[in-house]
Amino acid sequence: MTQTKPSLGIYIHIPFCKSRCIYCDFVSSVDDCTQRNKYVEYLCRQIRLASGEYSNKYTVDTLYFGGGTPTLLDGEQLRAIGKEIYNGFNCNLKEFSVEANPCTVDREKLMALKDMGVTRLSIGVQSFNDELLKMLGRRHDAKRAEEAIRLAIEFGFDVSVDAMIGLPNQTQEDIKNFINRANLLGVEHISVYMLSIEDGTQLKSLIQQGRLIAKSDDELADLYEYACQRLKEQSFQRYEISNFCKNQKVSHHNLRYWQCLDYLGLGMGAHSLTNGERWSNAENFKDYFLGIDKGNYRHNAQKLSREDIENEYIMLALRLQTGIDLTDYSNRFGCDFLNKYSKSIEKNHNYLKVTKSSVAIKDQYLQLMNSIIIDFI
Repeated sequence: MTQTKPSLGIYIHIPFCKSRCIYCDFVSSVDDCTQRNKYVEYLCRQIRLASGEYSNKYTVDTLYFGGGTPTLLDGEQLRAIGKEIYNGFNCNLKEFSVEANPCTVDREKLMALKDMGVTRLSIGVQSFNDELLKMLGRRHDAKRAEEAIRLAIEFGFDVSVDAMIGLPNQTQEDIKNFINRANLLGVEHISVYMLSIEDGTQLKSLIQQGRLIAKSDDELADLYEYACQRLKEQSFQRYEISNFCKNQKVSHHNLRYWQCLDYLGLGMGAHSLTNGERWSNAENFKDYFLGIDKGNYRHNAQKLSREDIENEYIMLALRLQTGIDLTDYSNRFGCDFLNKYSKSIEKNHNYLKVTKSSVAIKDQYLQLMNSIIIDFI
């Protein structure tokens, strides 16, 4: 009898952007053709190294190319990366997602993605307000974003779009307009991200200089609540605190993270969780290339304790609308969640939906998630 291999999600990081947005603190670099060619070469080498270690242990069921802007790569480069993955790993994919900037979406690029087996595009729209897009340093305008969405849907991709909430000068009308336009275009997945003002970003500097005014916590909460209500009215179902979909078009790859399933991160700055061990890749080109030359690309490897794994499981599961699956919890940790956490459940009983099969935060209290979770970890 053949034993079924556990599933694995693979994340591929492409760190290049045409320009840097004012809020960005991701591992990314302004695009350079020579550096891009070298990076793809080394990324393919890393895929071959990793496949030697993991291909016999797992079946890959989700692929995700993130960035940066993966679609800055040309069709030949994208196909080369895809070929290395398919050749090196045992793939039985239920989803293959690629992040895209609206300015990089054209027929030639979409044809290359189709050839690779990509099923889903996550398009970084952020807003349909041209003034807000200009303020953010985005290269596209609302018209270009709409064209990219229409073209992707025409090619048969499932399309997700990002919406950013809490921008300086943003109004409820901007959010209403975003959701209405995305819905009319046929988008079936929307990720709603609260603006985070990170140290070292241009955005933080502009706010410190008084050139932009940040929203207060109360204003952020009101805008987020408004977005949730508008999405519900347009029949988008929330399945995770920041993610909404129609027709069950969930992000299967991202669900892996929230369900604490194993994932392998390849490329500069990418993170992995495999067999209870967490590790990352170097966050600069020099160290990333050096690690692959040496055949040892892991950085900051950490074997997680049982307590670490359980705390992370609870924290991530409570982000989901379905919450903690009590059978899955018992199978993983060998104890009864309702008994072990009875005091925490009682303390938060007004905010929780408790059934025979699950414990979840009630939809209207998901904004209080952090203060609820702290009682369980």
